[in-house]
Amino acid sequence: MRGFNIFVVTIVGVFLISSNLISQTNTNQNNPDFSEYPYWIEMMQDESVNFYDVQNAFNTYWEGREITKGSGWKPYKRWEWWTERHINPDGTRHEADKVMKEYNKYLLSHPSAKKSVANWENLGPANIPSKGYEGLGRINAVAFHPTDPDIVFIGAPAGGCWKHNESTGEWFSTTDDLPTLGVSSIVVDWNNPDNVYIGTGDRDAGDAVGLGVYKSNDGGLTWQQWNNGMGNTTVGRLLQHPFDPDMIYAATSSGIFKTTDAGANWSLIKSGGLKDIVFKPGDTGILFAAGDGRFYRSTDAGVNWQQITNGLPVGSRSVIAVTPDDPDYVYCLLSNGDSYKGIYRSTDSGNSFTEMSTSPNIMSWGCEGGSGGQAWYDLDVAADPNNKNIVFAGGVNCFKSIDGGVTWEISSHWWGDCNVPAVHADLHVLEFSPVNDRLYAGNDGGIYYTPDGGNTWPEITSGLPISQIYRIGQCKIDKDKAIIGCQDNGTSTYYGSSNTWQTTYGGDGMECAFDHTDPVYSYATIYFGDIYRKYNNSGSYQVGGYGIHGINEDGGWITPFCLHEGNSDIMFGGYKNIWRTEGIKTYSFTWEKITENGGNNINVVEHSPANYDIFYYAWSSQMFRTDNVMAENPEWISLSGFLPGSGHVFDIESSPVDENVVYITQGSGVYRSDDKGFNWTDITGSLPDINMNSLAYYKNSIEGIYVASDAGVYYRDASLDDWVMYSTGLPVDASVNEVEIYHNPDNPEEDVIRAGTYGRGLW
Repeated sequence: MRGFNIFVVTIVGVFLISSNLISQTNTNQNNPDFSEYPYWIEMMQDESVNFYDVQNAFNTYWEGREITKGSGWKPYKRWEWWTERHINPDGTRHEADKVMKEYNKYLLSHPSAKKSVANWENLGPANIPSKGYEGLGRINAVAFHPTDPDIVFIGAPAGGCWKHNESTGEWFSTTDDLPTLGVSSIVVDWNNPDNVYIGTGDRDAGDAVGLGVYKSNDGGLTWQQWNNGMGNTTVGRLLQHPFDPDMIYAATSSGIFKTTDAGANWSLIKSGGLKDIVFKPGDTGILFAAGDGRFYRSTDAGVNWQQITNGLPVGSRSVIAVTPDDPDYVYCLLSNGDSYKGIYRSTDSGNSFTEMSTSPNIMSWGCEGGSGGQAWYDLDVAADPNNKNIVFAGGVNCFKSIDGGVTWEISSHWWGDCNVPAVHADLHVLEFSPVNDRLYAGNDGGIYYTPDGGNTWPEITSGLPISQIYRIGQCKIDKDKAIIGCQDNGTSTYYGSSNTWQTTYGGDGMECAFDHTDPVYSYATIYFGDIYRKYNNSGSYQVGGYGIHGINEDGGWITPFCLHEGNSDIMFGGYKNIWRTEGIKTYSFTWEKITENGGNNINVVEHSPANYDIFYYAWSSQMFRTDNVMAENPEWISLSGFLPGSGHVFDIESSPVDENVVYITQGSGVYRSDDKGFNWTDITGSLPDINMNSLAYYKNSIEGIYVASDAGVYYRDASLDDWVMYSTGLPVDASVNEVEIYHNPDNPEEDVIRAGTYGRGLW
């Protein structure tokens, strides 16, 4: 948004996708041409649309097109990876509250479950040095205490709501026990700042489910769900009435809702996925809303709405801003798919608009504009509260205009080019504080502000453990070393002896690992299988990826790799086929393709530590094994017809003591085979019916297995008839993507298990 009101303190980026794109761009509404227009942008945001239909629309659109930086390809692929793990067999998406329903069902049948002996503690990262492209995690929302300039609230898409005291630099959160950690909007009550409202869900990428509104009566210490009449929906913006604190509007994925009793009950006042709403400054009868790529106006406090088209075209996403410097001014920033369509200004309270500019493309990565962008994902606008002609626009970078949007100059750049400050890429929220007029910017890396109109951008992210971890790598011979791959914020290495973190590689971090025997070597990957080797966490040499050392294909969003269990000079990579190379620590080696798998991206690989000849891999619900992986032409056996469950094989774990024993997670099930995959025993027991994401075999036990899920960690061994919860201290709804164990060879008391969560960092 960017409406400013001295009483209303709520901030979100606005994600406004046209629900009528098909009718806007195609004469045949029933037969849209997916190759000509990116309908997939709208479709992926509509949870009623079948996953496979979205996938088809995306693939059709991109067939034959060049994939460019900032085109929106990567955010879609992230969404695709996450959503495909949370759909039914027919492609319909899981209900928003499925995980918590199943988790609570488990707790009811296991009343002592929370009394486990686990003692999880958060390790961060929370203090990685910033260089613009480095960061901790995405920020979707910002809000302010109405009188205390030191108190700032932020909302993370999968990390919860956090309260910051700028005088001490400390961050504080109590949302870890909520059934969703996605927060995209916040209101701090101007009349009683102990009342805090959060709108749940991830507005911009779908990384967390939306469960409506939660309310705190004690400044954010405790929370209760207040969504009666609203239901489970993603809330893009909350707006409090400036004179009646009990009246609040919510712009959601299900429409605009209104409460007159401080959130106890909500009524739908406008249907459609309208995700921004703001008052005209000084006139609570006039409301502006944006959605469907359009602009709406109400003159009766939301009872009736009129679409405004005078001077304003239809875009694919739109954000709006108002300023108390001139209450008649309204700015509407429009995207055209992924790039800049234009900014339009009204000087008559939204009755009509005038085009201010349509170029350069300020949504791109360049200093002066350029091609591309991903404005369907990162877009916001803010108008200066003291100067109606000063406007800030956020996309990949932040641009500033001093003439109402006619001309633009870059204010911050994603890595510090253009002689401007470095601010992390992909802005999701821009908002002025009503207390000190600072402009705050939330982006993929954290939270920044400018006290001087965009000349400088200090960062206050330090202390926020909100990293969205895909994969972790625990050093096998040093308990104090671990490595993580994070969405938006690259790969980082943890040094437990000093409790510090260092950046290892940029981009989006995926699979990662240390050398088994010589941990001065580590490996990091980014999307689609680019693998980089590090030495003492410095320098970078690309050892894998399309066109690298003989590889002629790319991999999936998270491309798995592993080192040979007995010889860390050998690496296996899971692209569309299994590739093998020797001499991975040198500069002269060649990858060999050792399967003929076809065109499907492999999602898991496993080398047996009990027999170095045995190797497994899987894609989707297909699984394969070889008993001679180091042969010139290994023979592969399909185990797909023997698989016991349905859905994706998420992980494979070989026993380190018995070469015949292998475990898998498939969907919500956990299974064991005693004959290398031909016959399976269901050992799921009473685990909740949610995704089981990762397995780790505990050597210092008898058949001890840890399993990481979408709601915590569980443990089982030969002495137990069923699984026990092992989640004490972990956030309830932080999906655990991977667990790994350090085994001390001399003292099991020194063993450590680590868990990578998607939104709350490493534990």
